[in-house]
Amino acid sequence: MHQKTTLDNGLRLITTTMPHTQSVSIGFFMGVGSRYETEAQAGISHFIEHLCFKGTPKRATAKDISVAIEGVGGILNGGSDRELTVYWAKVAQPHFAMALDVLVDMLLHSKFDPVDIQRERQVILEEIHMTKDSPSQQANMLIDELLWPGHPLGRDIAGSKESMSAITREMMLDYLGCQYLPDNVVVAIAGNIQHQEAV
Repeated sequence: MHQKTTLDNGLRLITTTMPHTQSVSIGFFMGVGSRYETEAQAGISHFIEHLCFKGTPKRATAKDISVAIEGVGGILNGGSDRELTVYWAKVAQPHFAMALDVLVDMLLHSKFDPVDIQRERQVILEEIHMTKDSPSQQANMLIDELLWPGHPLGRDIAGSKESMSAITREMMLDYLGCQYLPDNVVVAIAGNIQHQEAV
């Protein structure tokens, strides 16, 4: 059984109360991914997802973000796909409010520090190279290119070496301003939590 509330700003909140558990899982599902990118933006959704874990004014470094969740035995992660970018955490029930605060802080206040941008650009370029070393991943990418020629669905989610090298901080902030909007987000929470508390 689940409950749904749509807030005044359009954000949709769905909860499932599981009183028999001792934990809570929180997921922010952003309706954005590589399918919505132009050729010049190819890989930007994935790039932004990486950078949201790198620090905020409240939690200055990636370590500070990680320790906030993992330091209480929780799990924090994210992922990008063609139509969806997800940020999620799972913690023991007493740490629910803190975990929610960490995720919201990451999504609203990430610094996008130029040093972090350059460092993550290299990480993603290496991911692109690694994909080319995997025959099964290379075959899947070739199939996508054949099925969706000249379309964003036919491109690698991480973009290309050329597009990754050209993405700027300003491009990312503009993309965030257009895509990371409350009415383009579903927050799903499951565990030992009441719906109204989550609201």
